[in-house]
Amino acid sequence: MKREALLGTATVLLCAVLYYETTLIADYGFAQVGADVWPKIILGVISALALLQIATGLIRPAPTSKADEGIAVEGWLFRAFVPITVFVGVVLFSLLVPYIGFTFSGLIMVFMLLSVIGPKSPRAIALHAAIAIVSVLSVTAFFTQVMGVLLPGWSL
Repeated sequence: MKREALLGTATVLLCAVLYYETTLIADYGFAQVGADVWPKIILGVISALALLQIATGLIRPAPTSKADEGIAVEGWLFRAFVPITVFVGVVLFSLLVPYIGFTFSGLIMVFMLLSVIGPKSPRAIALHAAIAIVSVLSVTAFFTQVMGVLLPGWSL
């Protein structure tokens, strides 16, 4: 079985365990929507994406060489650059939230991750800024306006 299919299977199993845990959340009846609704929706979306990952991993033909697998000869640090960069970005985001708020921390994190990992042309940098602004402000608006969640720091 391919790596994508194995990772997708592990994700689906983890979502199943977490979904079961959401069934144990007590409903006190004072809210219109129970505390278990949003976690179940999020886990459902993650499970659907993991099933898609499994399907694409099984359908895609097997790599014929090490170059097709994306294994570089430069060493483990080169292969681990993107995961390490994302991990560092998320840690810095979580450290910045108490000081500058969710929205500004999110803008910085998304822009910096896209700029470090992605292309570095002037047009790409402008596109990274646009993606960061639209995505983070959309998430902020969804949480504050639709769900009524108070985010740390500045909100819409």
